[in-house]
This record gives sequence, C-alpha cells and structure tokens, in this order.
Amino acid sequence: MMRMSMNTALSGSGRVDDIKSHPQGELRGLTKLVKITEDVRKYAAQKGIGESVAIGEGLREKAEEFRTAGAEIYSKP
Repeated sequence: MMRMSMNTALSGSGRVDDIKSHPQGELRGLTKLVKITEDVRKYAAQKGIGESVAIGEGLREKAEEFRTAGAEIYSKP
C-alpha cells in the first residue's frame, strides 16, 4: 500500500512546512530579518544615503567582491 501525504505549502517540501509551523523557526527567520534591516540602516547612516539607495549600493559592492574573488559560488578558504 502506497502512502501519500498532502502538502499545502507552495514549495512542495515537507521540511519547509515543518519549519514554518515550528515557532522557533519563525522566530529565527524574524530575528534574521531584523538583523538585516539594522545592518542596512547602519550602512545607510554611514554613507549618508537613504535605505533604498543603500540596498542598491550594497548589492553592487557585494557583486564586485564576488567578481574579484573569482566569481565562484563555493570558494575554498
């Protein structure tokens, strides 16, 4: 007898459903979001620019770092 489970998440992964339904997973995600928001605000304040401009500039800087480092997804330390 084959057993099937119904997955209601758009991802199609039971693991994602487990994380979403688990309170600690939700808190971890919110904590990371708060940290990222704080980092963007600090970066914007240091540069004297708006938050949306800071996001664009930060992404451009990270893209340049990526290219300079060899543009490899997995780099060896």
